[in-house]
Amino acid sequence: MTEHSEESIDGITKRDNSAEGWLLAEARKIRGLLASIIALAVAIGLLVVFQARLLATACQRVVMQGEGVASVLPLAGLLVLLAAGRCLCTFVLENRSAAAAARVKQTVRSQLYRKIQALGPAGLAGDEAGPLIETVTKGVDELEPYVTRFLPQLFLAAILPLMFLIIIVPSEWRSGLVLLFSAPFIPLFMILIGRGSEKLHRRQWSRLSRMAGHLLDLVQGLPDLIIFGATKKEAGVVARVSDEYRSATMAVLRVAFLSAFALEFFATVGTAVVAVLVGFRLLWGSLSLGEGLFVLLMAPEFYLPLRNLGLSYHSRMQGVAAAERIAPLLAKPLPEGFAGSLLPQSGPPAVLFEGVSFRYGGNRGGVTGVDMDLPAGSITVLAGESGAGKTTLARLLVGLARPESGRILINGHDLTLLDADSWRSRLAWVPQIPYFTSGTVRENLLLGRPDADERQITTALEAASARQFIGDLPFGLDTPLGDRGAGLSGGELRRLALARAYVRQATLVVLDEPTAGLDPENERLVCQALEKLARGRTVLVISHREETISRAERVAEMIDGRIERVVSSAEFLSMREVAA
Repeated sequence: MTEHSEESIDGITKRDNSAEGWLLAEARKIRGLLASIIALAVAIGLLVVFQARLLATACQRVVMQGEGVASVLPLAGLLVLLAAGRCLCTFVLENRSAAAAARVKQTVRSQLYRKIQALGPAGLAGDEAGPLIETVTKGVDELEPYVTRFLPQLFLAAILPLMFLIIIVPSEWRSGLVLLFSAPFIPLFMILIGRGSEKLHRRQWSRLSRMAGHLLDLVQGLPDLIIFGATKKEAGVVARVSDEYRSATMAVLRVAFLSAFALEFFATVGTAVVAVLVGFRLLWGSLSLGEGLFVLLMAPEFYLPLRNLGLSYHSRMQGVAAAERIAPLLAKPLPEGFAGSLLPQSGPPAVLFEGVSFRYGGNRGGVTGVDMDLPAGSITVLAGESGAGKTTLARLLVGLARPESGRILINGHDLTLLDADSWRSRLAWVPQIPYFTSGTVRENLLLGRPDADERQITTALEAASARQFIGDLPFGLDTPLGDRGAGLSGGELRRLALARAYVRQATLVVLDEPTAGLDPENERLVCQALEKLARGRTVLVISHREETISRAERVAEMIDGRIERVVSSAEFLSMREVAA
């Protein structure tokens, strides 16, 4: 084996151990529920023993001793009670398993949501949306069988066969030896076959993540695909990827069926050998019918926990494969952010960038050595070509990323020394594509300030020139919006986003291309709303539109991640005309 291959295997082993270690740590959080599941399963096993003994005794009395049916009626009643007890224990066990599964999924999903929220855009840079969504949804669901099936079966496979063997040996020790020596073959073949299928499970999970990401991209880009007539081509790609996933799924199922066949084979052979031994001893008269029948009834029950463990080994591989995606995400280091507790001053802040640099992935894009000030209560437009670093600078200002070098001063204090919650409560961020949930207009309007009253809402709508179109909606503020604000036009959504910023009563407002793609009338209305919003606030607007620039006091032009010059809006527009 080459050195590279050994390193690869070591890496896979370490990754598996780490992922399964995290899974076991999560399972310890519900050890009370798991203990109750195992205890109930053991109780069911004991009831099985009692049922087998009663049934064997009844047969012995009727067949061998010639007693009437009336003599075994009490035994039949006990059998019914035991069966009812098994049903009750099984019902409670299923409920406890469902509770354990729900607890695990709720805990892990909460951890993932909090982690993703804490990482923010900077911490998730480079992660594709499709695989991330797949991890949070299906990935968490894949943990359920590991915790509620594999782990309990692991304990039961160690407890129940030993308990059954101790009960069987006094009745027929030869059969006990057969069971004892045949039992190890089941977990042995389970492990051998399982090791071969782990790689298949890992590949299957990777294919599923890629397919989810591809489908998400297709749905998001469907209008463009229709316009360019590329839907048939992409449909062919989806069909090919789906067929590859189907083939991979069948390969995994073939291995699973092979594993099930091996387990059933050894269990069947072992039971058959026991049956032969019992039959010969019955023939020779050295074993009573009751004892022989009891051993025959218990032989399949002896193998059942081992077979269930082998069948649930598939659940282990599914859980480990999912944990390999979840555990690294939860272990991701948080990006450096606010570290202080200093409360920001009231009123519009004065902002100063001093030698601020930030690069995505260390080299790509970003800003370099930015020196710029935003006077308190001013409107500053950040202009420049696409990719110049304008949005990056805005993200640094609102705290979605932290400068790699340099600092941002707010009223003379380093931004990182401010209390994060207090600072963000004074911010309003209006991105190029504002975020809207699938809720009512009112719920989206109050996203940043749920306690705003009707007067404040009305004032904000009037300032954003949004009151008229809100009034024309079927249910006014209580009109439901679809995903991403479906139901309103682009201009209406921009004005609603400005109204939301107005409701928040922030002292620093950052807007990213608020008029991009709007028709002249909507652009005029948005600019009017922007002027009203800017009163008594410090405003930074990313824009290249003349209508927006003309309403600003100063313009900072960015080129290749640097501030080229800061001039008045009139001077900037005249320079643009000369250059044209």
